[in-house]
Amino acid sequence: MLDAEVVDDVAALGPVVASWDALAVANRLPMSAPAWTLAWWRHLAPAGAHLRVVLVRDGSELVGVAPYFAERAVLGRCDYRLIGSGIYHRIAPLALPGREWEVAERVAAVLAAARPRPDLITLEGVALATPWRTLLREHWPGPLRARRYDTSVQSAPVVRLDAPSFEAWLSGQSSNFRSQMRRSRRRFEDEHGRARLATAETLEADVKTFGRLHAGRWEGRGSSSIVRMGRPLLDALVEGGVQHLADGRFRLWTLEMDGEAISSQMFVAAGGEVAYWNGGWDERFAQLKPPMLAILYAVEDAFRRGDDRIDLGGGALHYKLRFANGTDAISWGGVYTPGVRSPLARMTLAPTHARAAARGALRRTLSEEQLGRLKSLRGRRAGR
Repeated sequence: MLDAEVVDDVAALGPVVASWDALAVANRLPMSAPAWTLAWWRHLAPAGAHLRVVLVRDGSELVGVAPYFAERAVLGRCDYRLIGSGIYHRIAPLALPGREWEVAERVAAVLAAARPRPDLITLEGVALATPWRTLLREHWPGPLRARRYDTSVQSAPVVRLDAPSFEAWLSGQSSNFRSQMRRSRRRFEDEHGRARLATAETLEADVKTFGRLHAGRWEGRGSSSIVRMGRPLLDALVEGGVQHLADGRFRLWTLEMDGEAISSQMFVAAGGEVAYWNGGWDERFAQLKPPMLAILYAVEDAFRRGDDRIDLGGGALHYKLRFANGTDAISWGGVYTPGVRSPLARMTLAPTHARAAARGALRRTLSEEQLGRLKSLRGRRAGR
């Protein structure tokens, strides 16, 4: 039988970081690597949150990690949320491939006995196809099962790098896309533009530039979670980036014109999967299509490294769809745990379900461009 424990002290996780990272690579989940998870915890953990990381071992071998934290919500509801929820996407508990079922059994048993006792166990920003909602529901100990809930689903375009080379992939795109990208890239390079990756020497300055360009895109349009989190988030990105610069799994692309940054786009990688996290760009250079150019350089780089997919993140935005040749949706939800507080948990989550239903109706009715304008309008009103 597998052994499992809950770790509530971040310092105690040091000995398992390498094994934990190997599970993230095996599961092809870049943002679930401990570099990003623990950086989020150190810099962005909510006040009053309690670390609750479940480690599952087979003898001395680490075969599972469920990196949760406990947080009190409305009316004292206790939520167990994945570390990184609200800012990272495509995160999940980790299990050695092929052993998810038995790992989930131990994770469910440990969480059921944890203190404070969870009312909700959330799975936010996970792949729609993840088995973890079902696994936690099926394995919840006792006569009553946990109950699955879902709040929202978001389209996530992906680029499958299944062509023999970057040139072959580009040749397979539409003639309009090819001509636009080649023209923008030629003009950018003819005007002494340069695309470069962050290095150990430039990392802190490049992350600061990323934050500035991202904030600039939201100026007058409301705000974003990245802008709201501010310096602590940028510090977390530097901490995580330091750990994955040498192995090429942190890729912060900066596009410069005559030494001035015009675009900054962030990617992280693991196991052949590259995740586009976020970015920003200077609208004065819109004619060069800076975010698309940066993604083009990232695609070329991914081919060179032997990666096989780029996840462009949630939202079927036009510039993402120009690159995409598939989708792999992201979802938000989790499970209600059984018990006397279960009705309270369902009642307090009802407004979230209602808002999710309203958003779903809007998404079925409006285009992504219209949704973007609506979001900007709401942001401006909130700002005022």
